[in-house]
Amino acid sequence: MSLGVVILAAGQGTRMKSALPKPLHPVCGLPMAQHVINAARQLGPERITVVVGHESNRVREALAADDITFVEQTELLGTGDAVRRCEGALKSCTRVLVLNGDEPLVTSETLQRLLDAADDRRMAFVTQQVADAGALGRVVRDEAGAVRSIVQAAEYGGPAGPAEINWGEYVFDADWLWENLPRIPVSDKGEYYLTLLADFAYEQGTPAATIEAAEDEALGVDDRVKLARAEQLMRQRILESHMRNGVTIVDPGTTYIDAGVELTRDVTIFPNCYLQGSTRVEMDCVIGPGTTLRNSIVGQGSAVRQSVIEESTIGRDVQAGPFAHVRGGAVIGDDCYLGNYAEVKNSVLGRGVKMHHFSYLGDADVGDGANIAAGTITCNYDGVNKHRTTIGAGAFVGCDTMLVAPVRVGDGAITGAGSVVTRDVDDGAKVAGVPARVIGRAARSD
Repeated sequence: MSLGVVILAAGQGTRMKSALPKPLHPVCGLPMAQHVINAARQLGPERITVVVGHESNRVREALAADDITFVEQTELLGTGDAVRRCEGALKSCTRVLVLNGDEPLVTSETLQRLLDAADDRRMAFVTQQVADAGALGRVVRDEAGAVRSIVQAAEYGGPAGPAEINWGEYVFDADWLWENLPRIPVSDKGEYYLTLLADFAYEQGTPAATIEAAEDEALGVDDRVKLARAEQLMRQRILESHMRNGVTIVDPGTTYIDAGVELTRDVTIFPNCYLQGSTRVEMDCVIGPGTTLRNSIVGQGSAVRQSVIEESTIGRDVQAGPFAHVRGGAVIGDDCYLGNYAEVKNSVLGRGVKMHHFSYLGDADVGDGANIAAGTITCNYDGVNKHRTTIGAGAFVGCDTMLVAPVRVGDGAITGAGSVVTRDVDDGAKVAGVPARVIGRAARSD
């Protein structure tokens, strides 16, 4: 059987009280609808269709992928109308899975159980036992336990209290779905409820099958309180997964790892760390305490302590921090050392570079084994344009040196303390002064 997936992401989400469309509110670094898409992908569907409506352009831009087709719901006329609009996109599929874009905790395991439960039924859906149904649709069964209908809260006139509720995740036989969707009448609110298909299935002698969801999965996010709860539950799930795969997390309560982060075995993460975006940390690294990694790669055996690494690559066996800041596409070579308050931006540091405290390298290329002493600054911005600085292999840049870009310091060259370098320095030359002038040859040859 070929599977088509519909993800409902057209609603405005008024209870979020936000200019950001509800499906795009992040949970552990990903839009909540992206979590639903990722769970559906693991089932190997033939097609995934996302129904968009409110702020559709923003939702399309955020969720766009080669395997995603978007369908516009121009008027928000309910779930039945939304699914019906997907018929053309899913015409080659034999089964249709319908998911809500605001339920980020759904797992592929639960969705597979749902598919298995459907078997030869016309439809199946997910339920949960709750102490109070509130505004959720109640599942009504007959004396034999078969699903007779799903009753909307506004139409329910029975007693309050514990109830079996509809979670809003469905799977349908495709032919049966497209045949019966047009039969759904419009409600008093002007909407077409997908839930009425449960009534149709019962009337036709093929009652819907059900599975029960775990409490932690069955969370529809419609306000900021539930968003925080989803974040908490997802974070716990992510941390436990990494720990089971060989990562040491010293204090899970103060460690925040986004869903897109990759960690290999024998990584150790100390308290108060934030690993965000598409970060990857290789084996035997030590991260933290108090470290932020964002969309960065940290090579094997490196240690990053009380520092911030953003949009950059750290090589193998690098020591960074405390209080280092690497950003803007920087590449730090193997065996480098970045001391406290060292900042690197849009620069490439070769192997074994030593960059000591209170230094800034911006728009620079630094050769292997160079020494950058305390207080060194590349003056890379002239008020209009950025310019690059080149520091050769084995160069020794003395304390408080200012390198006024564009400028080159040659291989093995030395700058004296407090120098202001405005002209290129030849290989092996020694310069000092303001502006720096040649005062001899470097005694060191490396």
